[in-house]
Amino acid sequence: MTTLPEAENRLALLETTANLAWWEMSCDATEAASNAAETASAAYEHALADPAVAAAAVALDGSEVERRRAEVLRLMTAGRQRPPELIDRIVGLETELMGTHSRYRASVDGRELDAAAVDGVLTDSTDLAERQAVWTSARRVGAEVADGLRELARLRNEAARAAGYRDHYAMALALDELDEDRLYAMFDALHEALAPAWGSERAAIEAQRRDVLGLAPDVLFQPWHMIDVFGQDAPSVGADPLDPVIGAVDVLGASSRYFADLGHDVEGVIARSDVLPRAGKDQHAFMMHVDRSGDIRVLLNLAPTVRWLETTLHELGHAIYELSLDPELPWLLRDPAHILTTEAMAMLHGRRGRDPEFLERYAGLPAEAARHPTNAATLRRGLLILAAWVQVMTRFERAFYAEPDGDLDMVWWDLVEQYQGIPRPLAPVPSAWASKIHLAVAPCYYHNYLMGEILASQVEEWTERETGAGSPAANPAAVGPLIREHLLRPGASLRWDRLVEQATGAPLGIDAFVRDTAH
Repeated sequence: MTTLPEAENRLALLETTANLAWWEMSCDATEAASNAAETASAAYEHALADPAVAAAAVALDGSEVERRRAEVLRLMTAGRQRPPELIDRIVGLETELMGTHSRYRASVDGRELDAAAVDGVLTDSTDLAERQAVWTSARRVGAEVADGLRELARLRNEAARAAGYRDHYAMALALDELDEDRLYAMFDALHEALAPAWGSERAAIEAQRRDVLGLAPDVLFQPWHMIDVFGQDAPSVGADPLDPVIGAVDVLGASSRYFADLGHDVEGVIARSDVLPRAGKDQHAFMMHVDRSGDIRVLLNLAPTVRWLETTLHELGHAIYELSLDPELPWLLRDPAHILTTEAMAMLHGRRGRDPEFLERYAGLPAEAARHPTNAATLRRGLLILAAWVQVMTRFERAFYAEPDGDLDMVWWDLVEQYQGIPRPLAPVPSAWASKIHLAVAPCYYHNYLMGEILASQVEEWTERETGAGSPAANPAAVGPLIREHLLRPGASLRWDRLVEQATGAPLGIDAFVRDTAH
């Protein structure tokens, strides 16, 4: 019989091996690296599917920590009880799709563009034909992965239904300790509460973009008129005061100094990280805690933009959560309480990219740029845009798993029009929905971004009540320890909703976020 500590030790070794292999593949998606990642991931999944590991989810004693330790193992293994051949097919497809995304580059007139170059065109170019061509090419990766994604959804559903769930989406929420009805009730309420603010902001964004691009009133606004591929980034409200000065900012240095004042040394994290773009590398960004024992890394593709300042702060926000976990916790509990709580920390610190206290004190920007009112207006706009965009992704994934062979292009653009207010393209790009990498490698995840922002707003109001500091950058010596001890250090030893209420004094709610998006 496998004991709980034995199961834990087995999983720890396999997870570390899989994480290292995925890190190598993310840094350079060669065939050898992809094969190694697939093999290591499959070994970890097979262990989670082992009935002996699942049966080990029995508390060693009656303490709260031991009961929680056993419950976390139960949640990890409950959805993995599936045949070995099904595991191999799922892991193989996930790895293949990840590799395709990592290697894909948009191509226009014989010129290859990585993600940063695509962003550059959509941010700066006023050539409408160029914008459309670049946007279209960037979304064409969807056609390369769509069939694989549909098959992956069918396989994930097969495993979920065998475990007694409606589909993979329902299983993912349940095993993440989220109630589907409550989640959608929260999102419905948020959509209603933000409707007036988002309606006026959406009109202002389109008017601004039309003016910048010289679009006549009778020209239909299209997705490539936004500043990024998915319409998920916020165009600055007016001329961006940071654009002329952001190139002089030492992003890693500024971030490191800020986190040090909060009480977190991230120099080791940065030293282990991969931060510059190159061919064959994953073009996105993420944090990885390889071994739950301090080997924490971030993958970045740094460029001299506000977006990459915010992204760096975001990913290092994840990292300081991991650095703050109580090292005495058992391996199973030495993890954030929930995806949404670590996203909240990432979002909280990512907001510093528009925070005058951070920009002046840590980034070294002149007061006229750091304290320009456009920064606050752009941050507010960004929160509204994210709220609309996450509604699209969350509702699309539920529909995707409900009917993976349905007309997903129609579902996608219906949601984009309804929530983001962006008309579908006149010249359709087949399977454009499939170009979002999260569908393959981070399924049923996107709701956590919005829940994280909701919690970040609640945390900011809590820390301001306790310390008087309206920003962590204004009084890091007070804010940092408060958050670390009450919200981060307990890790997964408490269920997320209990932790949030215990730390902030209230259950997770939308009120603080709604206040952050009000004029």
